[in-house]
This record gives sequence, structure tokens and C-alpha cells, in this order.
Amino acid sequence: ALAYNAFLLDGEARRLAPKTLHYYKQQLQPFLAYAEQSGATSPETLTANHIRTYLVSLQHRGLNDNSQHAAARAIRALCYFMVNEDLLAASPMRKVKMPSLDKRILPAFTTEDVRKLLDACLTARDTAIVLCLLDSGCRASEFVGLNVGDIDLKTGGVTVRQGKGRKDRVAFLGAKARKALLKYLMARGSTKPSDPLWPAHDDGERLTSSGLQQVLKRLGRRAQVKHAHPHTFRRTCALWSLRAGMNIYALQQIMGHADLAILRRYLALVEQDLEDAHRKYGAVDNML
Repeated sequence: ALAYNAFLLDGEARRLAPKTLHYYKQQLQPFLAYAEQSGATSPETLTANHIRTYLVSLQHRGLNDNSQHAAARAIRALCYFMVNEDLLAASPMRKVKMPSLDKRILPAFTTEDVRKLLDACLTARDTAIVLCLLDSGCRASEFVGLNVGDIDLKTGGVTVRQGKGRKDRVAFLGAKARKALLKYLMARGSTKPSDPLWPAHDDGERLTSSGLQQVLKRLGRRAQVKHAHPHTFRRTCALWSLRAGMNIYALQQIMGHADLAILRRYLALVEQDLEDAHRKYGAVDNML
């Protein structure tokens, strides 16, 4: 318990995001309870076998690969912290292989899906949300955190403040998304740069991530489009941008990805598109 509390204190001292600290608490509390029941009551009694049996127990509970991997990452971070603090001579995680992740691409929208969503929009606000979310590639928390002054309607620049990892970055909106946003702002009336870009309907306070999910869920039901979730818009932005020919490194900066691992999976899908197109329309096979 002392090592765990010291680990969280270190995270606060390093100014980790509240969501990151919540993730560590959520993952480590059940692990430490399991380890203690298994006889690991102090750092030096924690072994690789304790970690392995815990990860296997998550499989038996039916948790998916991402959940198992998330638990292992948190345990690894705690173990390395204990080594750095001289509470352990070596991390037991060095003998534990990380749970493998299934190589799958989660759903993205088709162009027909987006047309249906736009047709189902009842207000200028709904239309602006759909197009801006799709065009900017913002995460839900980043999107609802935008202020009116964060959007440059002339250039399309979107200042994403303190995104994931507490890093500011710039995303962009194209002409169609800016036009929809301007129409919404004109209907909304007078605003200040510090006002939330997306206030909630009921109280005028900033729309929350869960509120955004509810907006999209209702929209998806009306449009009869599955997976109308904020992250589906983000995935679609990445996939469509690559299909349109955007440089993968430029897309990495716009999306705010720390590495290229996820985008490489999308790139593989785009390359499959090209392979299928050549198989169907290749010059020699089709003309000779």
C-alpha cells in the first residue's frame, strides 16, 4: 500500500493528467488486492508468477485484449517505479510478456453513413458537431474542451489545448466544416472567445464527453447508423485522410498520436484498398 500511494504521489508531482491517475487507480487497486490474497504483501514478495496468474484471471473473467493490456501496462509502470525508488532490485515484469493485442481495425464510417448522419441532423449545432468532429479528428475530451476563440474561421486552425499527455497541438477544419460552424455560431448569437464552443442545451454549461456521446447516440438512432461514437469519427478522420493521400507523419501531428503504431494499422488497410483496386482494374489482367 505504501508503494502504491508513493506511486500515485509521484504521478501527481509529475502533473499526470487526472484521467491518467484515475486509470492507474482503476487498474492497480484490484491487482494489489489480488496479489495480497496470493501472498504478495510487500514489494519484495511480488513475483512474475503473481502477475501472470492475475492476467490469466482477467482472461477467465472474459475481459478483452485491450483491458488485459491496460492492466499489464499499469502493473509494469508500478514495478518500474518501485525499482527506481530502490524498493525492488529488479522488476518482476521483466520476465512477463505483455498480453498480445488482436490485430483488428475497429469500425469507421462509410461516406453513406456520414450522409445519413447529416440528413438526420435537426439543428445547425448537430450538423456542425458532425462535420467538425469528423474533420478535426479530435478526441471527445479535446472536442468538448474547445472554446469559441480556439477556432480560426479564416484559416481553419483549431488550437487543441492540453490534449492527451498535456500537449497542445493544432488541428484543422476544412471549408465545409467551417461553413457549418459559422452557421451554428450565427444562430447562437453573441459569443466571447472564452465561451465554450459546444454548450449543453439544458444549462448552457460546457458540454461534457458523456453529453457528446448522448448527442451522437441519439443522432445515430435517427440515422440508423451503428457505432455513432466520438472515437468512430476520429478513426474515420484518420482513415479518410490516408485514403485521400495525406502524409502519415503530418496525420500523426494532427491526430496527436505519440507514435505511429495505430496509424500504421490504418495505412495497412489503405494499402489493402490499393491491392483490391489493382486486382479489379489492373491494366494487363483487364485489357489483355
